[in-house]
Amino acid sequence: MIPAKIEDVFIQLTTDYSGVITSVIAGKFIKTTFTLQESIYDACPFLEGTLEALPLNDPFLLEGMVIVSEGIEYNIDLELFKKEASVVILIHNRSNVYKYVSQLNQNRNDIFFIKRELAEKNIELDKLRKIADKANEEKSRFLAMMSHEIRNPLNSILGYSEMISSEKLNNKATEYIKNLSSAGNNLKVIVDDILDLSRIEAGKLVLVNEEISILETIKNCKNDFQHIHTNKNVDLVFLTSEKLPKIVLGDAVRIQQILSNLISNAIKFTSKGEVVISAKVTFEVENKVTVIFEITDSGRGMSAFQCLKIFEEYQQNELNDHRVYGGAGLGLAIVKRLLGAMNGSISVKSKLNKGTSFFVEIPFEKNSKLKKQRIIPKEVKTKKIDLKGKNILVADDDLMNQRIVAYILKKEKVNLTIVKDGLEALSKIKEEVFDVVLLDINMPNMTGEELMKKRATITNVNSKTPFLALTGNTSTQDIERYLTLGFSGFISKPFTIANFVDKIKNALIN
Repeated sequence: MIPAKIEDVFIQLTTDYSGVITSVIAGKFIKTTFTLQESIYDACPFLEGTLEALPLNDPFLLEGMVIVSEGIEYNIDLELFKKEASVVILIHNRSNVYKYVSQLNQNRNDIFFIKRELAEKNIELDKLRKIADKANEEKSRFLAMMSHEIRNPLNSILGYSEMISSEKLNNKATEYIKNLSSAGNNLKVIVDDILDLSRIEAGKLVLVNEEISILETIKNCKNDFQHIHTNKNVDLVFLTSEKLPKIVLGDAVRIQQILSNLISNAIKFTSKGEVVISAKVTFEVENKVTVIFEITDSGRGMSAFQCLKIFEEYQQNELNDHRVYGGAGLGLAIVKRLLGAMNGSISVKSKLNKGTSFFVEIPFEKNSKLKKQRIIPKEVKTKKIDLKGKNILVADDDLMNQRIVAYILKKEKVNLTIVKDGLEALSKIKEEVFDVVLLDINMPNMTGEELMKKRATITNVNSKTPFLALTGNTSTQDIERYLTLGFSGFISKPFTIANFVDKIKNALIN
């Protein structure tokens, strides 16, 4: 017995060689369409000429045909078998199958076109990525160039301000110079922040992994802010846990930058009360430790909405903050990105008119077989070394910088030679012995870097003389390049008088 559902999807019948239906053997598929003694060709016109041509006793298959019954189209397959006096015809209803096949074919076609569209989009995106990468490189190059160009006049502003402030001035002039120095230092912070952000975006930020002391880093912050912090209505409190490890692996410079930025903000927005900086261990195993730094102030605080936005670039909570407090609103954006590079995190809690707490969590390794040393020469505490009588050559094309350098070094009573480009400097070091040579990196005719490349060909007593780079370009890559070229160190523009003198003394000691 054939199940009813199966009977509905097929019909088997016989015809003579001329196509006349002689019997219906089984099945109910569109049974009313096939009438005894009627021609099969009425329902299946595509069989005309086929039945006569069929080979005897050899099955024959027709697939993907269409038949119409009572106005409805059906997709069918036919199996034909020709005997001595009749033809057996088995008709299968394949409408659902062909519907799915048709849908699959349509889907396959859709997928093909989607893939082709995706391929075209990928080619377009690749072109856009290359354009964006090139634009990013151009931006980085532009910022590096502008950094140097801005730092030269900035060095003049801060240098002359410091020079003038050492003179006898009336109260009004003293106030003017103080404001000028403050504006210059604020501009320096903005330039540094923009360059840091640019390096991070370009993926050129290199973090150092060396042995550092967290306690020493906090102590350095404390020493720095003891000199900077002048508001007697605000107490600055540093607290450290006894469980802090003595040595971890990390980047002390960047950690101090993070802490200094947060401490500076806390002091800036607190008119009275206290700013508390604490450090403690939150997690520790044999080779790893996580330290949380908390910077809490009793300042003006923030709303929940403001807390959500403070880590965005160029974001400042009040419209006049940049005028009152300075800066470009980049500090916290840089802090967050630096922490991201360290696999650390930062969060904030605040209440309006109550105060703010920042929580900085940084994971450290406690030891490692590989210890990457800093490429930047470590500062040596200057012994009581006297520059008096030292023969020093300075090459700088900027007239104002020349005057500032001359002012500083003449006070140290050195024998000073100043030239305006690398060619003149090269000529001088061939003829005369110098204790120290200072070269501006960007000069006409011959740059400081070009001169250092030629220095190897000069065989005279200046071959062991320390050369210092005078530059506004002080990224890790720049410093690596300077040291590779043979510079003993660098003096970053803008510089203070004390820093300038210390750098030269350090070069002489080393």
